[in-house]
Formats: sequence, C-alpha cells, structure tokens
Amino acid sequence: MTGTGEAAPSVGGGLATGLLGLAGVAALGLVVAGVALLPAGYVVAPAAPARALLVACGVALLIAVGLAPRRVNRPALLASGLAGLGALAAVSVAPDPILLAILLLLLAAGHSTLPGLRSFPSRMRGPGFSALLLGLGWLLTRSDGQPAAARLGALVFVLGLAAAAGLLPFAQELEPREPVPASSLTWTAFFGPALALVLPARVLPSLTPDTVPVYSAVMIGLGLLNLLWGVFGAWRATDEIAAWRFSFFADWGLVLVGLGLLVKDGEAAAYLVLLSVVLVRLPLYLWARPVLLGREPPHMGPINLLLAAALAGAAPFSGFSARLLELRAATQLGWPLAALLIAAMLLWLAHAFRLARSLGRPRGRTAIGVGLALAISLALGLAPGVFLRAGGL
Repeated sequence: MTGTGEAAPSVGGGLATGLLGLAGVAALGLVVAGVALLPAGYVVAPAAPARALLVACGVALLIAVGLAPRRVNRPALLASGLAGLGALAAVSVAPDPILLAILLLLLAAGHSTLPGLRSFPSRMRGPGFSALLLGLGWLLTRSDGQPAAARLGALVFVLGLAAAAGLLPFAQELEPREPVPASSLTWTAFFGPALALVLPARVLPSLTPDTVPVYSAVMIGLGLLNLLWGVFGAWRATDEIAAWRFSFFADWGLVLVGLGLLVKDGEAAAYLVLLSVVLVRLPLYLWARPVLLGREPPHMGPINLLLAAALAGAAPFSGFSARLLELRAATQLGWPLAALLIAAMLLWLAHAFRLARSLGRPRGRTAIGVGLALAISLALGLAPGVFLRAGGL
C-alpha cells in the first residue's frame, strides 16, 4: 500500500523487493485460481469469500499505487504490496489454526520491517499475541472430556481474531505521521479483512455444539464494543486522524456482529462491509492524508457531501445494503440487538461529515481516486448480489 505524500521506501533492495513482488504475484495467482499439489492432491484454494476479498485487495493496491503522488516510488511500493498479497494468499489456505498462526507471525514480521516510526517489538505485539491465543485456543478446544476448557477455547479464538486485526481491546498504537505502508491502520484495513474471513472458517469446524454459543456471544459482544466505541470515539475525537481510526473500528464492529450471528445474512453483511473497507474506506483515508497532516485545508463542497453519504452508509451507497442485511440477521436473534444497531447507525451520521471534510478539495489524481471510490461504493450498494455471488454467498 502507499501513502499520500510520504516518502517511498528506499529502492536499495530493488532486486530483492522485485523478486518478492513476483513471488507474491505467483502465490496470489496459484491460490486464486486453485491448484492441486501433486502427489498429495491437496488443492491450494481458499473459500470463495476469501478468494474474492484477495482480488479486492489486489484491486485496492493497484488503485492506491496508480493514483499515488508522482514523487512516490510506485514500482517499489507495488512490489512490496504484491509481496504482502502473496503472504495473505498463503494465510488464506492454511488448513488449521496452528499453521495459520505461524503464517500470521511471518506476515507480521515482514510488515514490521517496513520503515516506520514504531519499534519492531511494538508492531509485532498484536500479531504475536494473536498467534499465542490461536495456539492456546486450539489446545483448549482439543481437550477431550473438558467442556469448560472447550468453552474457554472458543472465547480465546475470538480474542485471537480481534488481536490479529488490531481491534479493541488489542488496538495497536497509531503514529499519525508514520508512512502509510507501515501504519497500524494499514494492517487493520488491508491485511485484517482477509484474516476475518479465514480465521472463522478454520475455527468453527473445531468447535463442539455446546461451545458455538460461547463463540457467537463473545464475537457479538466484541463487535458491539468496537461499534459503539468507534462511533462515539469518531464523534468525540480531538483530531481527524483519530476520527478516521475510530471509524475503522466502527466498520469492524459491524463485521464482528455479522460474523457472530452465524446466519447467512450476517455473514453476507460482514463480507460486504469488508469489501467496502478495502475498496472504499481505506483508499479515501489515503487520499485524505494531505488534509490530515495539515498540508491542505479541509473543505465541504458538493463532492464532500456525496462522500459523507457514502461514509455514513446512506442509500444507494455500499453501507446501506450491508446494514439492511445485518439488521435482518439481528432480528433473528432478538429485537434489542437490532435496536442497538439502529441507534449506532444513526449516530454514525455525526462523524461521516467530519471525515468527508478531511478530503478537502480533490484535484488531479485525488479527484480521479475519489470518483472511483464513489463509483465502487455505488456498485456495492446498487448490485450487492453480484458481489455476494462472486463470494459464494
């Protein structure tokens, strides 16, 4: 991924970076296409939602690099991003939580070596803790004849997902002036969505029927925590960068609630929100960086009003259909949950206009990018069925 106005990474390791990028392309192509490894016959192919999200990550990477400022070293950034995509592809086909935890550590280590303002240990803390939780959850759920340990394992698995994505209560430190490729927000919004689709698919088969309700309740509880904290935090934040950060937590709250409901509509809602995070919210955050860093003034014009509607999840943009699906799924569990979700969605309007102002007056490449993000958001909102079918939902 690339920032907006930040210096590009050094090309000192140009050949190595290029080779990593080519390896990433090869790994991504093999995984998305689905290839049988002989003689074992193991098919390297993720589930349809994860495959579609990997493609979305690739599209987001191309958009971000293609519309980056001219002084940014696009080839080096593209190669680094493709290497990250290849690592995500490997994570998406991990057959069990243990291997997934190992690959997660390798992915985090690679991300933590990018030039940034935080130390390597601080950047590894969240993913490292997630790997520990995944291993512990795997051990606990395999405790034969120990129902209490199995229920605890279900709880630990959900906490591992939150730690892997950098969500509350494991939110990573945010350095506002850190280059976007190394930022904790890039981890949460670019790498995290794929983990959100892969981890439940690996964890749920290992749960017994009496532990599934624990998994569901903790997932919904963490989702509500991130949703409410994100909505109120973005509204009351003292600066726009913090408001953007909280807005990502709010989106992730919808994702976790949708996944925790364990019904088709909830999973579809979570999938659409993740697509919106990758293809709409993250690119808009990148193009808002000049205003967020004080290089340009904020502005509220006609295009910003459209952006506010898109960021608020208003019809006909992407968030509207996802919210309808989530509310329909929530009513299957109970109206109190649906009422709480409706209240949070209404409060969402309070910070949507604030975020839209931070895009300033889009010009040149930024104007093209903003128009493209709005077009993608419209496509997700007007034809969600097309994207759901692409994801096998």
